[in-house]
Amino acid sequence: MTLRRVLHAVFANIRRNRRSFVLSSIGLVIGVATLTFFVHLGLGVQVGVLNRIYPVNQIEVEPKTVGIVGLREDVVDTARLGGEIVKDLSALPDVTAVYPKLRSKFQARLWGGEALFGYAARTEAFFDGLDARLIAEELASSERVEEKRRRKALRKPEACKNDDECRLGEACDAASQTCGDIEYWRRFADHGMGLYCQSDAECPDEMACVLAPDGGAGAPRSGRCEVACDSAKACPDGGVCEAGACRRPCASDAECRGGEACEPSAAGAKVCHRLTCTLETPEDQLLEDPMKAKGRLLTRCGNGVAPGSANCEPMTCPGSSYCAPRSLLFADGVCEEPVPVVLSPTLIELFNNAAANSLGMRKLDGLGAMLGVRFQLHMGDSYFAADLPKEKQATKRAEIVGFSQKAMDFGVTMPLAYVEALNARYKGRAAAHTFDTFILETRGNEDVSALIARVGEFGLSLARRSQDAQKAGDLLFILTVVFSFISMVILFVAGVNIMHTFLTLVTERRHEIGIMRAIGATRGDIRRLFLTEALMLGIFGGALGNLVSYGVTRLANWIGQTYLSGIPFKPDEFFAYDWRVVLGGIAFACVFCLLGAFIPARRAAKLDPAVVLSS
Repeated sequence: MTLRRVLHAVFANIRRNRRSFVLSSIGLVIGVATLTFFVHLGLGVQVGVLNRIYPVNQIEVEPKTVGIVGLREDVVDTARLGGEIVKDLSALPDVTAVYPKLRSKFQARLWGGEALFGYAARTEAFFDGLDARLIAEELASSERVEEKRRRKALRKPEACKNDDECRLGEACDAASQTCGDIEYWRRFADHGMGLYCQSDAECPDEMACVLAPDGGAGAPRSGRCEVACDSAKACPDGGVCEAGACRRPCASDAECRGGEACEPSAAGAKVCHRLTCTLETPEDQLLEDPMKAKGRLLTRCGNGVAPGSANCEPMTCPGSSYCAPRSLLFADGVCEEPVPVVLSPTLIELFNNAAANSLGMRKLDGLGAMLGVRFQLHMGDSYFAADLPKEKQATKRAEIVGFSQKAMDFGVTMPLAYVEALNARYKGRAAAHTFDTFILETRGNEDVSALIARVGEFGLSLARRSQDAQKAGDLLFILTVVFSFISMVILFVAGVNIMHTFLTLVTERRHEIGIMRAIGATRGDIRRLFLTEALMLGIFGGALGNLVSYGVTRLANWIGQTYLSGIPFKPDEFFAYDWRVVLGGIAFACVFCLLGAFIPARRAAKLDPAVVLSS
């Protein structure tokens, strides 16, 4: 019997037994729908949630510790946790990048947010630093930068030269010189810091304490940490050596960092100089007033006359920079950009669910409400530890520029260079490069298991975040397996039901089978006829099961988007679709149908046409 005749007979039998065909497919539809639903959900949680929090190709390691009299002590010499171990880890065959993290090692506190909360919130300040490249993509995604750019493309372009010419919440794009929504994620970078010092020991390794341009009046040998240079040591990256410090060459102020200006050097070439400024009183640095914080420039006048002239029009620190005094005892300092920081979304949940209720503060409506909020960091002051001397205490302004799962759970995270500089200033040069944890990036998740064993040779072990990632991944895998097993049970029951249905059909069609055998159909033709019919049932049930699964996932996704909208970092899509899962669902349905129809097909093929037609 040819394939064409087999298919013709199969479709004729399906039309004649539509009710049995549909009833037999119900179990298949439920089984396939359940299987593909939970597999797609598992993939969606893996891609949309778990991989965003714990990327599969990244692990975080930290020095091993042991418990001694109820306390945890490192077993690794802290002197080894510097640049050398970063090089050693980078040399591992499976590692593509190493990102060290450094925590603050001195006392500090913070306050601010009066415009958001109604009054200034105050707390102890804990912060760490990491490489901006590690979280750039995550920050852009959480800020929905693509949506901002689409909105800008739909609006009529507004020409600008600086941010002051744009509306609130917008910034001037230097490339196109048009206004657009602020992209805060770009601000998470090292903008430089006017770090005052009294000796080289208070500066990071690559810097030295160079006498400040203003001479350090009123302070014993007050200088600023700079990249040092002289006739024997040239500046890196084509920098210009001026008064023992390296300066970046420039053509205009736009090529300099915030708080800097492009001015002629002693050698004649234009270089970036950090602008010096002063506040009205040293106490102004403790105020939240942003206008008072901008201070007054000491080296520029708005009308172009020489500074110090009677008719000089005062100028403030440009753009978004502010005047950062050298310490609490002084009003003079330099212009700086606020320190960019990112927060953990967990911290926002903790605030809304606990602190806001207990303290009677307003809850935050989503993460976007915090972007651009500024607060103050008081270095050297503490609610819990002894304060440093007033001449070493200083304030820095910070700005929230994004949210990341890699940020501190209880604290703020800033670019690594800031923490290195501040640790050196307050705890000495050694504290600037004694890292606390390391994030290792691999080519793929298949390299992680072997890598975990290798890092143990360096006295390192998985950090809590990576341990949580392993537990979450294992739990997700177990749940997917359990629900897939349940789906298989449903498919097995459907296969038994199909066997019963086909056995009934064999009984009902005994005379038909006898006639087919009498006119020349072989036993193989009869088996092929019933198995092909079962295969068609499997394809139909598998395809319909996938459609039902897709409809249920759309409904579940809509419910999640509607009723879980306040959850930070909630994925836009809870399900990840894979064509292999769809084909796998149909394949499973076909396999169970063929298994269920195999025994009835054999029985039908064994019928004796003489006995059947004579009965």
